[in-house]
Amino acid sequence: MPDRKVADIMTRDLTALAPKDSLQQAARLFSLMRISGLPVVDDQQRVIGFLSESDIIEAISPHSRDRSGFFVADFGEIARKMRSAGGASVSDYMTEHPITVEETKNVESVSETMLTEGVKILPVVHEGILVGTVNRADVCNALMEDHLES
Repeated sequence: MPDRKVADIMTRDLTALAPKDSLQQAARLFSLMRISGLPVVDDQQRVIGFLSESDIIEAISPHSRDRSGFFVADFGEIARKMRSAGGASVSDYMTEHPITVEETKNVESVSETMLTEGVKILPVVHEGILVGTVNRADVCNALMEDHLES
């Protein structure tokens, strides 16, 4: 099945974040679901952003350079940031206008997008509305199956 579409391999879970959700809520959801990011949607389920674990880590992990050029964590600052960032809104730290993929796209083009853009998860949309997500593992499995079939 060499011309497999995203719709064939995506996860049809519509779990998403709202812009007003807190970073603490998002982090708990990531941990509970064992995922590294989620789309952020508006009231009409249109994808308006994406929040990843990296976004949360950056929100609470300030670094400074020492004289050798190495980054050293300022643990006092981290504690202060963790207290304030936990209640911060997802909208303050999400990536706005994230890359999305239509469910009709073929898997090979999605794999190229993931590699060139350095993303692990892409929201899948139909006419702009969230219908699921596709991740690197989904794409990898599909490409391996296609390779073995040919």
